[in-house]
Amino acid sequence: MPELTTDFQSLPEEYQHVIRLAEGTYKITVAPLQLLVGGWSGAVVYLVSVSFGETKRVEHCILKLDRKGKNAKSDEVTRHNTVLTKSTPEFAREHIAELVYDRVELEGAVAIFYRIAGQSLLNYLPLSKYERQSQLKTLFAQTNTVLLSEWNKDSAFEQAVHPQMVLKNWLGFRLDAGGNTERFLQETCKVDPDIAGLLINGHVFPNPLLYARKPEAWGKARSIDITTGFIHGDLNTNNILVKFADDKESLEGYYLIDFALFKEGMPLLYDQRYLEMSYLMHAMSQVSFAKLSNFLMLLAVADVPDPYKVPIEVSGVSAVIGSARSAFSAWVEANHPSLHDDLWGQYWLAGVAAGLAYTHKAGQPDEQRLAGLMYAAANLKRYATIFKLPMPTNVELLYDENQRATIRKAQQNEAAKK
Repeated sequence: MPELTTDFQSLPEEYQHVIRLAEGTYKITVAPLQLLVGGWSGAVVYLVSVSFGETKRVEHCILKLDRKGKNAKSDEVTRHNTVLTKSTPEFAREHIAELVYDRVELEGAVAIFYRIAGQSLLNYLPLSKYERQSQLKTLFAQTNTVLLSEWNKDSAFEQAVHPQMVLKNWLGFRLDAGGNTERFLQETCKVDPDIAGLLINGHVFPNPLLYARKPEAWGKARSIDITTGFIHGDLNTNNILVKFADDKESLEGYYLIDFALFKEGMPLLYDQRYLEMSYLMHAMSQVSFAKLSNFLMLLAVADVPDPYKVPIEVSGVSAVIGSARSAFSAWVEANHPSLHDDLWGQYWLAGVAAGLAYTHKAGQPDEQRLAGLMYAAANLKRYATIFKLPMPTNVELLYDENQRATIRKAQQNEAAKK
C-alpha cells in the first residue's frame, strides 16, 4: 500500500492507521485537499479527494476522524439509515449528509466519509470554523429551527414527568456510582458527590450530580410536561456542516453528520444545549477561566445575560447564545404558549445534562470539565428559580476565583525563589 500523503503523516498514528484501513477495505486512495478542523476537540475534518480502485473515478468527500467512547455505536450505517427512514424525505435531502461508506474503526479511532448530494463541498465548513458573530447568531438560531420546526415538527408530549427522570433519560450511564463524573467531584474538585449544594464564587448552587441521581433531592418539586422526539446526541460544533452565500450572511446549506448517538422518543432540547456547551468549550481557548466562570454564573440569573454585566471578552459569545435562546422563546410562544414554564424548565434541564455530559469526559482538561459542572449548576439554579425550589443549606466549596488567584500568586512566588 502506498505511503500516506505528507499532510496525513502529521496526524496521530491511530488516525493514520484508520485511514490506511479504509483505503484497504474499500479499495480507494484518499488524498487531503483542505484541513477544515483540527485540534482542540480531538476531531479532525478534511475535504478529501477519493479515487475509486481500478476505475480511477474521483469524488470529493468530507472525511471526519475522531475518537469514540464506549457509548458510541458501531453500526453507523444502520443508525444513519434509521435517521433517513424516520425523517421526512425533505428533511433528509436538505439537512442530512450522505454516508459514502460504513464507518471504519481501529484502535479507538473512527473514520467516516460523507458527501452532500449534487453539491460541491468546497465552501462547506464545520460550524466550529466560523467566527463572525453575525454568522454564528444565524447558525444558532437556524439550529433551533432545524431541530424543532423541521426534524421534530411532529414531536410528542409526555405528561407529568419528574425532572430527575428527565435528566436520567439524557445522562444514563454517566450517573453511575464510581463513574467519571463522581470521581471528578471527589478526586479533582475534592467535593462530596452527595453534597446538596456547591459554593461557587460566594454563591450557592444546587449540586447537579445529586439532583440528576436522586428524586428526593428535589423535595416537593412538581412534575412537568415535556416534548419528545429525535435527538442527534452528539451535536458539537464539528457535526454541523454549513455554507454561506457570497454575501457571507445568507445561509445556503445546513447539514448534520455523525448520528452514532441518535435516539428517538427522547426528551428534546438536549441537542441545542449540547451545541451551546460545545461552543463555550471552544471559546475557552480565547478567554481566561475567571472571565468564563463569571459569565457562566450570569447564565443562572437570566434567560439572556445582561450585556452591561457581561465581561467584554465574552460579549460576542453572549450575543450568540442570546440568539439561540431568542429563537427557542419564539418557538415556544408560536407553538405552545400555555406550556411556557414547563418547556423553559425542560430547556434548563437540558443545560444541566449537557454540562454534566462534558464533566463526564475524562479525556478533557480539568478546566473544561469544571466549566461543564459550573454550567450544569447554573442551569439547575435557573430551573430552581423558575419553579421556586429552595436553595440547599448544606454546601461545599467548588470554586472561588479569589482563593484560586491567591494560590496562583503563592505558587509564582515559590517558583521565583528557586
